[in-house]
Amino acid sequence: MVSIKWTSTNPFDNSGCSLMKDTYSDVKSFYENSDEVIVNSGKGAQGLKLGKKMFVMFYKGNLLAILSPERVIDLVDSGRGLSHDPGTGTVMKDRVVIPPEFKDLWIDICEESRKYYLSP
Repeated sequence: MVSIKWTSTNPFDNSGCSLMKDTYSDVKSFYENSDEVIVNSGKGAQGLKLGKKMFVMFYKGNLLAILSPERVIDLVDSGRGLSHDPGTGTVMKDRVVIPPEFKDLWIDICEESRKYYLSP
C-alpha cells in the first residue's frame, strides 16, 4: 500500500507565503504615523495622499510617483525607472514607475515626490 502525505497548506493562510506578503509594507510603515501623509489602502486606488490628492500610487507591484519631468528623465535614463503610459499611448512626463528591483529606493522616491508635490 502506498502512503500519500499531503503537504499543501491553507491557501488563505499567508503567514509563510512570500507571494502574499504586502509589497508596499515598508512604505506604509514609514508613513503610518504621519500627520501629513494619508496611506490609502482601501478600495480603489491605493497609495499615498496629501489631503485628497494622491502623489504616489501602488501600481501592479510597482511604485508610481509624481516627480519633476527632469527627475523622471534622470531615473529612466539611469535604468532605475520606467516611463508611465496610462494606456492612452502618450507617456506622462511627470510620472515614473519604479519596479520592485529598486525597492530600496521607494521610500526616498516617496519623500522626493511628497516634497515635489508640496513645492509651489
